Amino acid sequence: MNNTDFLPDDLDTAIEHYKCCYTCLAKAEQALVTDNLEIAEKRMEDFKRSLNVLYQLKRRKEQKVELNAIIAALIDRGIDVEKVVLMR
Repeated sequence: MNNTDFLPDDLDTAIEHYKCCYTCLAKAEQALVTDNLEIAEKRMEDFKRSLNVLYQLKRRKEQKVELNAIIAALIDRGIDVEKVVLMR
């Protein structure tokens, strides 16, 4: 994942969750070295949580790109998108 995978408004959140993923992996590894499986498992749960947020933010960007493409196609066909929205 890179910064172009996210909407500009979501970039700060994505960075924080990316950092959390990295930190959680490091802490889980440290816990494994000291044979503390409970802590390692908790850090991996935190990792999964942040990773899921990253996937959600990435999907949000993909949906926005898809929506913009649909709108552009409608406009190219001469459809007044604003009227369609107002009719709903």
